[in-house]
Amino acid sequence: MNACISIISSRTKCLPLCLESLWNSWNNRYNYPVYVHYFDDIYDSKETRKEITSKTKQTVIFNRVEYKTPNIPDNELYYNRKDLWYVNTGRFTIHRKGYLHMCHFTSNMGISEDSIELKYDYVLTNDDESGYPVLYDENPFEILKSNDKYIGALFVGQRLKNGAPHQGHLDTRVGLWDFFKNYVTENNISPKSTKLQKLLLDPNGENNYHYLEWCDSYVINTEMFNLPEWKNWIAAVNNSCGIYKYRWGDNEIITLFAYMIQEEIFNLGLVESGIHNQGMFRSLQDYAPSVKNVNI
Repeated sequence: MNACISIISSRTKCLPLCLESLWNSWNNRYNYPVYVHYFDDIYDSKETRKEITSKTKQTVIFNRVEYKTPNIPDNELYYNRKDLWYVNTGRFTIHRKGYLHMCHFTSNMGISEDSIELKYDYVLTNDDESGYPVLYDENPFEILKSNDKYIGALFVGQRLKNGAPHQGHLDTRVGLWDFFKNYVTENNISPKSTKLQKLLLDPNGENNYHYLEWCDSYVINTEMFNLPEWKNWIAAVNNSCGIYKYRWGDNEIITLFAYMIQEEIFNLGLVESGIHNQGMFRSLQDYAPSVKNVNI
């Protein structure tokens, strides 16, 4: 199949193990090209690249990505919102600004005409701290194709702690529900998801949408990127600057879009089955290191 794997990486200690795990678990049967996207110069060196890729025969292509903060007042940037617990407790400072750029990059897959993803029919996104601890004897791209879906994920599920939304999730979805409601209303969109249709009519929808099943580590039919609905949605998200103001994550942005065009997000179930561990190498580097220039 004409497919690729996409990793945006800043965890230099995790990436070699992530790539080796991916290869040993299942990509050794296909050698789908793996694109490692990165900021600044962390993977510029030929020696660094050789060291990272030396343990497998996997095709790895490094792609340096430029980044730029939208022109918004400094006090509106997420890490300056001291009224939020997630910021005020020091969990998100200016030194995690690279995470905002990562969310923007991932949410904008297939938007520009020269997007790498558009060269392929399918793309799988993989976090650099994740791994595959066991052999996987199927093909995620073939599974998505056989189920005739635009988008699936290695994990689809609720993000709750003791049966309720975690404060960290509440603090990274500020304004998102109102933005979504206004967007579908102004554009006369009726989401394909029955769950989302009900939430839009729910007077307590702003609270209850936190109980949606969210997706992570996506498998995407790249025809989705050519949909006007995708282009319009991402343009609206970018214009709102919600990623930089409120730390809206790509999980939420892509999940809400998926519910607009599909009844359900197809769950490949690799996390629940133990095939994919999303934090397998996180102990080596927990928070992803930031970009070198936080003023850009």
